[in-house]
Amino acid sequence: MTVTIGIASNHLIHPTKRWGTNYVDYVQRDFVDGVRWANAVPLIIPLTEPKDAKVYVEKVDGLLLTGGQDVTSLLYGEAPLIQSGETDRYRDEFEIALVKEAVRVHKPVLGICRGQQVINVAFGGSLYQDIQSQLGNSTKHEQYPTSWEIPTHYINTIAHSWLNDLLGDRFAVNSFHHQAIHKLATGLTVIATSDDGIIEGIQSNDGQVIGVQFHPEMMIRSYPTFRKIFAYFAKLVETVE
Repeated sequence: MTVTIGIASNHLIHPTKRWGTNYVDYVQRDFVDGVRWANAVPLIIPLTEPKDAKVYVEKVDGLLLTGGQDVTSLLYGEAPLIQSGETDRYRDEFEIALVKEAVRVHKPVLGICRGQQVINVAFGGSLYQDIQSQLGNSTKHEQYPTSWEIPTHYINTIAHSWLNDLLGDRFAVNSFHHQAIHKLATGLTVIATSDDGIIEGIQSNDGQVIGVQFHPEMMIRSYPTFRKIFAYFAKLVETVE
């Protein structure tokens, strides 16, 4: 059976030289390729309003949340720190609605980087708005200007978790974030951390909602083993169906 995975889109917040307005929704091609390599059909979901979430979730078998801007701290009850980056509350509220609707109707969800953070906020958790200023940690979680597909730090997985079964106890990943899960939401479990304790992988208690803080879609050409994450998610979606 071929499954359809809805990919929630980002949109341009600011005009560009080519696009004079911000009325452009988009998804990086790597996410599309990751879904296709898993023999699933990607369906891009445009950014609309939370009330539309039910309609979109009905049309897909699973939901994929991608990377992007910081998540608005007001949605977990905190004033923004000066170190916080650009936010897009419209996107935050729509994606949270998508997560809640998918959970309600028992359709699997995969969150990547910002997507994992959105899942945590949707479940009632909070985030570190800026890892370095709030924790003073020792691992570089924003690897720029190092090329996006190159793994730059290690993560450690919990034995017998889905990520451990796929990729092993310890492996290197890429990293493009300055926010991360702080208070883990009820209903979620940590399955991977970096050496400095940042949460790098999660799953829901029923195993239907999963997330990673790194970007497997960026590594699937140079390091094909990361395609296993998309294959696992597609299989999870198919099993639920």
